[in-house]
Amino acid sequence: MMTAHILDNDIKKFTEMSKVLNRYHAGKFILIFEGEFIASFNNFENAARHAVKYFGRGPYLIRQVGAPTEMKMPASVELRRIYAHN
Repeated sequence: MMTAHILDNDIKKFTEMSKVLNRYHAGKFILIFEGEFIASFNNFENAARHAVKYFGRGPYLIRQVGAPTEMKMPASVELRRIYAHN
């Protein structure tokens, strides 16, 4: 038996909210954790910092509203890359 993808509830929430997100948060980065909308941010870095501060290593979904391609990756992976030289 296959288990559900760990971010399925977060992806579902993003999809359910798509009309509202497109209207009020176009271009913003949305943070969803455990199927709940947390906040929108002007850039990925701020969303990732907030996610790590409040939810640790995740998992959580950070997705840009209206982005042509959808990319899923743990924010901790991106943050390690960003701060590797600091």
